[in-house]
Amino acid sequence: MADARAGRVDASVAALKPIKNADAQELLCKLYSSVDARDAAISACESAVSLAPSNSDYALELARVYGNKADHSGTFTGMRMVSKIRTNFEKAVQLNPKSVEALSDLGQFYAEAPGIVGGGADKARDLVTRLQPLSPARSHRLAAMIAAKAKDDTTAEAEYRAELAAGHTPEAYVDLAGFYRSRKQNDRAVENARLALAADTHRGPDTLDAAKILIDLQHPADAVNGLRAYLNTQQAGVSAFAQAHVLLGNALRATGDTAGAQKEFAAALALAPNYDAARKGAGQ
Repeated sequence: MADARAGRVDASVAALKPIKNADAQELLCKLYSSVDARDAAISACESAVSLAPSNSDYALELARVYGNKADHSGTFTGMRMVSKIRTNFEKAVQLNPKSVEALSDLGQFYAEAPGIVGGGADKARDLVTRLQPLSPARSHRLAAMIAAKAKDDTTAEAEYRAELAAGHTPEAYVDLAGFYRSRKQNDRAVENARLALAADTHRGPDTLDAAKILIDLQHPADAVNGLRAYLNTQQAGVSAFAQAHVLLGNALRATGDTAGAQKEFAAALALAPNYDAARKGAGQ
């Protein structure tokens, strides 16, 4: 819907809440996720899965919002949610065995989670093989994650570079930037984040991810143009314009442009008045 593509979160939520079908509930889930309303996102995604239990995409989205909640919770809450995350990732793959997104996310879960909760490198390697004919880039990406988890940095870097060679996608540059950042090779991280912005001509989520890295590594000026380009691009689905305004506000504030930053936080609040990150930025 037009409001969702334009990032008008509150208007979209108000329109969608009365609609009790799976598509509307999944869209609600994505809208809530775009402004970190994690509990509301979980509730909406659970409704979508309940209404359409054979839909792989809905199971995948539910696993992702459970994961987002776990990442921002304490250890006890996070551990309680692990089985829900794994179950829904596995369900998404079972419902659509050729879904690159579902296979990739399940593989990442297996690579990162300990065996006691259903993870394991062997399970992840099986998915590397399954991904290879579907997406060589994602296959290399998962192999890199497995190697990085095992602290085999040489192999991990080689696999991330193989991901990049498979298509020179913005995602591959972001992945390399994230790897270098985790290894405190900040100059290389910044270089690849800049390359991600240059490669993401369609201005999707990779622009936001690259901008976050640049801001965190104290190169906010490099993020500004990419974020402005994102905000001037019509998104195909749910936009993250409120999040982009907050990131741009943070970048501008870091460059010393306090007035410009406040305008961006105000723009985010106009789209989503209860967005905590925007309220914090605006000093509310």
